Amino acid sequence: MRNTDTYYALSSEVLVFKTNILSDEDVEKIGHFLASEIRIIRWNIDRDDIDKVLRIECDRLHPEAVINVLHHAGFECEELPD
Repeated sequence: MRNTDTYYALSSEVLVFKTNILSDEDVEKIGHFLASEIRIIRWNIDRDDIDKVLRIECDRLHPEAVINVLHHAGFECEELPD
């Protein structure tokens, strides 16, 4: 039996994005994609931050995939440097 917490800690990465996500409705709108993407372990949005920061802990998810989905949903999104 594998300890999944250890597995995720060893293989996951954190992607960080600047967005314009403001409301609960915005969070719900993008939440459907984020919840359905199996490579996403967990995510959160800091709407109090000036950059409305979206942090995604994931397993080998390309940042462009997130950016494209958010743009398609009508939101601004750009990856923030490490």
